[in-house]
Amino acid sequence: MKKILLINNDLDAMHLLKLWLENKAYEVRITTSKEEAFKVAEEFDPALVIADILQNEAIEQLKKMQHTKDIPILLMSGYTRGNENINLNIDDIIEKPFNLPLLEIKVARLLKHAG
Repeated sequence: MKKILLINNDLDAMHLLKLWLENKAYEVRITTSKEEAFKVAEEFDPALVIADILQNEAIEQLKKMQHTKDIPILLMSGYTRGNENINLNIDDIIEKPFNLPLLEIKVARLLKHAG
């Protein structure tokens, strides 16, 4: 079972996303803080991180850490304009509210390339 780490402050939305991903047969953990994200990422060893754009510090740090630098990151953004100016080391982006079929495709693609 592939593991996915969700990093976002919006716990209600993340619990719904967690349930949806678990229904797709993924093991999912949620964290709301960058400090906790590093610890969870090392212990949980996710194959994919889905992080909110407001968690940019956590994303940058995960891409710098030896143990987590190669984990693909799918960025969640509520901003419909200006996504092309995001200067983060991410592998893909999806806008909120989610288009669930598109989210499923992006998650599967990133996990396939993650090995």
